[in-house]
Order: sequence, then C-alpha cells, then structure tokens
Amino acid sequence: MALVDRILGIKNETAEGANTALRIGTALEDMVSDYSAQAGYLGLLSAVYFDGSATSVDIPAEQVGIWQDVVMTVQAPVSGVHLGGLVDERVVSMTNANSVGHLGTGSVGDPIVFLLEGLQTSSSCTFKTSLTFEPDEDGGRLDSRIFFNRHSGATPSGDFSIDAAGLAMESGADEEYPQIVNVQFFIGNTIDTNGVGDAGKFRFQVKSDVAGTVSMNKMALFIQL
Repeated sequence: MALVDRILGIKNETAEGANTALRIGTALEDMVSDYSAQAGYLGLLSAVYFDGSATSVDIPAEQVGIWQDVVMTVQAPVSGVHLGGLVDERVVSMTNANSVGHLGTGSVGDPIVFLLEGLQTSSSCTFKTSLTFEPDEDGGRLDSRIFFNRHSGATPSGDFSIDAAGLAMESGADEEYPQIVNVQFFIGNTIDTNGVGDAGKFRFQVKSDVAGTVSMNKMALFIQL
C-alpha cells in the first residue's frame, strides 16, 4: 500500500480512498505478473562487467575456417559484493518447465547451451551477444551463428543454424574489433517444447578466416510469448 501511495500520491484517509488504493495496487501487481508471463530474458555476463576481464581464447591457424563454440566464463557471485553474472528473468512458462535456462560451464568442450523448454510455436526470441576479435593478420573476417538442436521426433530431425552478420576487419591486424550480434528467430515446431526435458536448444559459434583472439563479454536471450 505504501508503494502505491508514493507512486500515485493517494492518501488513505477514508475508506473510499483505501479501496481505491487497493484496486490500483492489485492492478499494478496484475500488470507485473502479466509482463513476467509474457516477456523475459536470460543474461550471462563475463567478469568484464565486474571490474575484471572478458573471457578470451585464441583461434590458432589450424582452427581457421572451422565453426567452433565460443568460450565464456560467467562471473560467479561474490558474497557481500554482487550476485554474479547470471540474471535469470525468463518467462514463467520457462521457469516452471525447467529451473535452469542454460547448460554448460562455457569452458572448452563444455559450451553454454541455451534451453528453449517452456516455449511454444507462438513464441519468438532475440539472441544478443557482445564480443571483440583481435586478428593476427590483415584482411580477416569473423562470422558467427546460432546453432540449433531440434527436439526428439522432429521432422526434419537434423541440426540447423541461423547466421549473423559478419565482422570485416578492415583496419588490419593487432586491433580489437567490437561486434554486437543480434539474431531474431521464432519458435518453430521442431524446437518448441515437445515434452518434459525435450525441447529445442542452441549455442553460439564463431568462425574466422585468420588466426586471432576472441573475447566474449556477454550473451543474452530475450523472450516473447
């Protein structure tokens, strides 16, 4: 009640005023509830947002031209200082379906995998990530994509990907090139929720045509039912 009073300047001096404030308070609570049910996000932040450094990994010459999962360490919480780099504000249908929104530690061989469990074919998502690439040679290009695994029984059953805009490094080697990736997609009937523990999932991948260093800042999935 005090929050409603502060926002709207309502003073509960009469029964009528109290009833009005109660109705408004209930309406505000319903609006918040409706929003959390219809829209949300899952954010994963590296240490760069906590006075640390982004997660960096080299792409050596022998891995040039090969798609590979990104490496990113999510900042762990520090007691009494901050809550860490995991921000889970997914929609209610997703949190009800699965207590976690992703799998993997983000290390080499254990990539971060975003889970789509709880979403249906009426849903849509936007995946965003922030990174930098420092090439070892002139004239390089970095490509990126999100790589999907379908749920069981899907037709077609094979994995698929959605490419993002490429990053052309026109200023030469040994410079950091920032990139913001933004990919929108809808939840088709091969990556929606097919059952408990059975839904589509995806991970973020990059491919460079020159050797260099990828530094991951953050990844986030924005959800709309």
